[in-house]
Amino acid sequence: MLNKLVRLYNTVKYLKFKQIYWRIIYLLPRLITQQKKCPSAQIHRKIDLFIPRDGITADYQSFIFLSELNNIAVTGWDNPSISKLWRYNLHYFEYLLQNNSDDKHLISHTQIISNWIDNNQFGRGTGWEQYPTSLRIINWIKWHWRTNLLSESAKISLWNQIRYLESRPEYHLLGNHLFINAKALLYACAFFKLKEETHIYRTAISIINEEINEQFLEDGAHFELSPMYHSLAMEDLLDLISISDQLPSNFPKEVIKEKFVKGMQWLQTMIYNNEELAHFNDCANGIAPKFSKLVNYAAELGVVVSNHDGPKSIYHKSSGFVVYKDNGFHLIADIGKVGPDYLPGHAHADTLSFELAVKGHRVIVNSGTSVYGSTKERLRQRGTSAHSTVQIDNQDSSEVWSGFRVANRATPFDISVNISKNGLMSFSACHDGYKRIMGSPIHKREFIYSNTSLEINDQISGFGNTVVSRYFIHPDIEISKVEEEFLFCKNGEVIVKLSLESAHDALIYDSTYHDKFGSSILNKCIQITSKSPQIIKVKFHII
Repeated sequence: MLNKLVRLYNTVKYLKFKQIYWRIIYLLPRLITQQKKCPSAQIHRKIDLFIPRDGITADYQSFIFLSELNNIAVTGWDNPSISKLWRYNLHYFEYLLQNNSDDKHLISHTQIISNWIDNNQFGRGTGWEQYPTSLRIINWIKWHWRTNLLSESAKISLWNQIRYLESRPEYHLLGNHLFINAKALLYACAFFKLKEETHIYRTAISIINEEINEQFLEDGAHFELSPMYHSLAMEDLLDLISISDQLPSNFPKEVIKEKFVKGMQWLQTMIYNNEELAHFNDCANGIAPKFSKLVNYAAELGVVVSNHDGPKSIYHKSSGFVVYKDNGFHLIADIGKVGPDYLPGHAHADTLSFELAVKGHRVIVNSGTSVYGSTKERLRQRGTSAHSTVQIDNQDSSEVWSGFRVANRATPFDISVNISKNGLMSFSACHDGYKRIMGSPIHKREFIYSNTSLEINDQISGFGNTVVSRYFIHPDIEISKVEEEFLFCKNGEVIVKLSLESAHDALIYDSTYHDKFGSSILNKCIQITSKSPQIIKVKFHII
């Protein structure tokens, strides 16, 4: 019991006063009731300036989210036996934005909107939580601008959803949730022609003005440090630019453009040749739009994203990522904090982890994200043991718990990044995430690139601690051990080998890789075990 209280204290102490205050306010009943009328909507304009969604449903009864199929004629809208994230996706209504707009599908669209209105009582259930409400508001409006088919009753429902959202945005969470709340309210202002002095617009613009510099860091990264959420944030910025001409003159369009362009430069360094995202923190493919789709959408809005190859080496100091890329290696390493102190909900215990692609093929990975919620599997995927880094005494470098909580967290220090003129590089960092365990061991990791090799040195202090260094292998790679070397093969060809530069016990074991929500793919992991104090040296050689 005492340990749980200490863990809770070490979680809560980082929160902002605003978050605690609004958690108390949300315990009180809302003094808001349904209205039976709504303002007049904007005169219809046919517009397709958004990123269409891939096929989610064919009949608007059976839906596939998170690799799971359910039929709402059987389950209804809010069946507790189905995961909350699946139900969230159902209430988002992104399926209205699929690439099908023939008469048959449009009838299905109007029917499912009416079905939602009839079966989701005002202010009750999952569908009325702020986040799904925000996305549904945006998607209904986007759909109407394309089809002009939102009925009067649906517009009234939309208006009540907007009022309900505006009464209590997610100030208790902040982060991407609050930004989406503001985005939805701005879409409402564009749709219902709300002026600068209206309460809804003032709420939305105050959030945007406060959060735009808070959430988008100096190096361009979204501050929750997830490439997936960063990509979604890039789409959010484009969506706001697309409606900027329908908003009051004090809307910060140029600031948003600047944040987008810089954010795309960051994102370009955090994807691989096939546009897959690097798996740091909560990150899965198939959720956020791909880089190329963001570039095309931006072009339609007159925003130019340059194809910036950039230097071979780059240190994103604000977000804490180091990237090296040439024709042989593509290395991405995390030497930064787990995220904002007051908002680490999407953080993993992955400090000093890295991913590596060789000759365009992904080789070393972090294990990814396939589930949310409070399950053991969710906790495992967030833990250090699911990442390509060092674990000590079977503890997590940052104390992840529940579904989205972090108590004690690793803080990097003694960061050194050296980039020479000829493109060669070395960098290192330490972290104190294990100082709470016996001997207060410190992990220092150093990366040294030279010609066709990459050396990784792990130095662990302490005495008698069990040290485990893991290297998770992408499922497409075949791995074998020959004496003291590990050979990595793709399509029967050896592309890189890993040699142990220090004598340690090393083995290959079966693991799982999670590149998408709902996905679990068998893969292999190399594990090196030793005792502290210790230095573990390995070297990757391109063949």
